[in-house]
Amino acid sequence: MRPYERLPMPMPKDFDPGVEDPAFFYKNFVKAFIPDMIQMMDAGLYIDDKAVEELRETINNVLESVATRLEANVLIKEYQNSRLPEAQKAHAEKATISLRTRDYYMKEFKASDMTHRTWVVNTYLKHINKDGDCRDKWPLKDLKKYNVFLQDAFIGAIVEKRKLTNDNAAVLSGMLNLANYKLDLWNRPRLEKAEEPVELEVFNPGSAKQKTEFFALMGIRPLSRSKETGEASWGRDQLEELMKQQTDEDLIDVLEAMIDYSFSAIIRNNFLKAFDSYTIDGVLHGNIRIFGAKSFRNTSNSPNLLNAPSSRSIYAKPLKRCFTAPDGYIIYTADLAALEDRVIANLSGDENKLDIFLEGLDGHSLNACGYFPDVIEKIMGKNLDNVEYVKTFYDLVENYGNTELKKIRFDSKAPTFKLAYGGFPDYDKGGVITQEIFDRYHNVLYPGITEYREGYVLPTACRQGYIHLGLGCRMYSDDPHQAIRTLNNATVQFWSILTLIAINELNHRIREENLENEVIVCSTIYDSIYTYALNNPEIVKWVNDNMIEVMCVQYLEDQILPNEATGEIGRNWADLHKIPNQATVAEIAAVLETL
Repeated sequence: MRPYERLPMPMPKDFDPGVEDPAFFYKNFVKAFIPDMIQMMDAGLYIDDKAVEELRETINNVLESVATRLEANVLIKEYQNSRLPEAQKAHAEKATISLRTRDYYMKEFKASDMTHRTWVVNTYLKHINKDGDCRDKWPLKDLKKYNVFLQDAFIGAIVEKRKLTNDNAAVLSGMLNLANYKLDLWNRPRLEKAEEPVELEVFNPGSAKQKTEFFALMGIRPLSRSKETGEASWGRDQLEELMKQQTDEDLIDVLEAMIDYSFSAIIRNNFLKAFDSYTIDGVLHGNIRIFGAKSFRNTSNSPNLLNAPSSRSIYAKPLKRCFTAPDGYIIYTADLAALEDRVIANLSGDENKLDIFLEGLDGHSLNACGYFPDVIEKIMGKNLDNVEYVKTFYDLVENYGNTELKKIRFDSKAPTFKLAYGGFPDYDKGGVITQEIFDRYHNVLYPGITEYREGYVLPTACRQGYIHLGLGCRMYSDDPHQAIRTLNNATVQFWSILTLIAINELNHRIREENLENEVIVCSTIYDSIYTYALNNPEIVKWVNDNMIEVMCVQYLEDQILPNEATGEIGRNWADLHKIPNQATVAEIAAVLETL
């Protein structure tokens, strides 16, 4: 049976085929995907050289401008000067961190050790005013000859290898001198290095630490804080908002440079390097690592397609235009909509999470009503029907412009993101999750999801040492309490495997219909699939009908929410046009004529 034909399967918590057949997942799924991954790497991604060069020229110009502008800016110079004392201190601490004390080199005297003997003898000779007799080395036979004339009892004791210890004043003095000598050899260059003036690296507009320090020096309070850490956030959105408030030309120049840099760096370091190194005859052959992520998602490199800028970036479309269709073909792509949210709703059966899809609720409005009921009640009245209440809330925000409710909805976003991935109350540390929000999220808003994690994932992993993700695939852990966030997320993110199952089934149907030259699967990123389809309305219709069908297959026997996907077509990844599910040949032909 093909992977597609094995669906739907029972809920992962109810049935693990790996119990009776440990190789079930590999034999029935992984093994089937390997040829598909090789085929995608072989097909490669067609690259538009002109678009790449335009992207490169733009980025190079922007980055050069950023470096020049920041180096010359008086405010950046002021910041750099403010860093010097601390940088000099850090430099000195680093240089002297390995300083040693004399005790490190202080050893018990051994007459058989020439170095010990030489330092002790020379120190003694100086003590008895025989400085001129000191030597660089005192071999035992030389020392014996020397003492024939000197007839010194102490040296005689050394020659005769009588037991002498550091309790002897002459021995101790020599061993102290030896220790001091070695200590100086080790410490002196480090102390000298500590005194060298430090040279600061140029200001790094990509450093969150330096940006935070810079704005603190300028007396500018952060507009928001990181959803992850609660620290001041100076992302591109905050920088753009801050720039609108400024009149100081020097500060505006810094902000513009930071914004330009944030757009440019990742494309230069990830994509342009890959375009240059791995494009052969116009085709980029990168690497795919099947199940390369902890959650069993695929990963990629050369380039890492998961690092593509978001659709809001000014570079999103210029980058995507570099990925084009070969002559005579168009790009057809489809994406599973809100897959993770649908999966956790199906796995947990949580009522509110299900209602987001079944009732068409706005998630942020639902969360706001759950977090801040008392505040909202003063504006909207008592909540008598949660579904209708949330719909009314959203309507007042979107259609009636209620500014109070709009702010409440916005304030619900940051804690939700952290809570969804296992966050804990952090408000007292400058975060966004209060104890009340934490309790309402878990006990009022999404109790089913909380019970799924705390009542199923954690105790099951503790009892078994692993959690069954689905299809016989397991994630093991020797410390489930520590790894609960990873384990829980994996039970959801694992189901991006549906794209691999869809690719495998689509390739099977392509072969059955002898369409290998008309339809070619070329990439998958997260929950999306990209193909090259012959620029022919009937072929595109075939892809559209089959792709949506295989992506939206029922995967769980007790599945409540179906998956949803919509296809798009275009000549490159950037300029795409949606086509309806089950679109007719005529409808598709009309779209093709606009490309």
